[in-house]
Amino acid sequence: MSIPGVETVICNRLGLDPAALGSSVLPRTIDNRMKANGVTTAERYLELLTADPSEIEALAAELVVSETWFFRGGQPLFQKLAQFVADRASGRPRGFPVRALSLPCSTGEEPYSLAIALHESGLPSASYQIEGADLSRSHVKRATAGVYSAFAFREPGTDIRPTYFRQSGIHWIPLPHIRRAVRFRVGNVTDPMFFSNELPYDLILCRNLFIYLTAEGRKRAIATLDRLLAPDGRLCVTPAEADRLPPGQFVPEGPIEFGLFRRVTPASGGVSVAARPNSVKLKPTVSQRSTAISDPLPLQPPIPALSPVVVSPSLDQARTLANAGRLAEARVACEELIRSQVELPEAYALLGVIHQAEGHASEAVEAFRRTLYLAPNHLEALTHMIVLCKTRGDASQAAALQKRLKRLAAEDQA
Repeated sequence: MSIPGVETVICNRLGLDPAALGSSVLPRTIDNRMKANGVTTAERYLELLTADPSEIEALAAELVVSETWFFRGGQPLFQKLAQFVADRASGRPRGFPVRALSLPCSTGEEPYSLAIALHESGLPSASYQIEGADLSRSHVKRATAGVYSAFAFREPGTDIRPTYFRQSGIHWIPLPHIRRAVRFRVGNVTDPMFFSNELPYDLILCRNLFIYLTAEGRKRAIATLDRLLAPDGRLCVTPAEADRLPPGQFVPEGPIEFGLFRRVTPASGGVSVAARPNSVKLKPTVSQRSTAISDPLPLQPPIPALSPVVVSPSLDQARTLANAGRLAEARVACEELIRSQVELPEAYALLGVIHQAEGHASEAVEAFRRTLYLAPNHLEALTHMIVLCKTRGDASQAAALQKRLKRLAAEDQA
């Protein structure tokens, strides 16, 4: 059966377009869920659906499409992605891994494929982090378990199983070093608060998703992707979904068959990762937030050799030095800038990031505290202070800052 009220919930809460799923999928799924809950009337099921978040999750788990396989899209695509990650990682300081996100990850074939491609490239595992996220909790459990049938290996080309999997009966399981390379989580990309505490990702794979979303769902998803993607990061979609990207916001990077896109940047060259999107505006964006203690602030690869810091450095010069991994010079530039213009919260914020990257927690705390004194709603300083407070065991201060961060996020979405 098809219940208009249920369709509304699916569209509004999940961003899914029932029509795109196929005419028989939704009626069959609703019927299955009603039987599972012992519900006999459509009205009663709608009441249950609107009152119980776990039922929405269960319904979503049965609706989402799990059609995927290893190296879907071709091994050249994943070799291209691995090359991008390797190039990005080549000049980064130790402890600043390249971050990649597979969304939706389904049952894990895509992020594991990326892990295999990165291993084949020879890149050390400490140089990158791969995460997978999916709306379906059951998909995430299957991905974490990592047990696959032979049908998951139907992409033409080299058989990867002898090298990267062990056989268990009729199933294949990734070897430990491949499984350790990927972390899986549940999440809904159309939720404005999806991964709200995460730092940006250098690479986001978001393939075969837009075709299943409503127009409003796509709008919310793209807003989330824009928030999570590093300023000079890469977004990978299928070529068939490329026309669903907002005009003028992304441009192709390389052959269109790879579906690799970069964000359009201003003629001035765009925004650096260390600066964060809109970090110099009065009201920074939510993309600056992070509470993940283990995730340091990612810096960009080195740029060509820079001239020595001048007597009166600019904030942009300090950021450029930090992006190049020249942290000591960037710290000196920030300190000089602060001496010449003491009420500059962005300089204190960058100084705090540099101290944190150098392992000087006390100095970082002092710099972020000064930032928040000058700019109480500075999101980057707030997020890093939360991390530092948690690390120092100051739970009450971390909770207070987290409360302020949530309030600002709500205001940002309003």
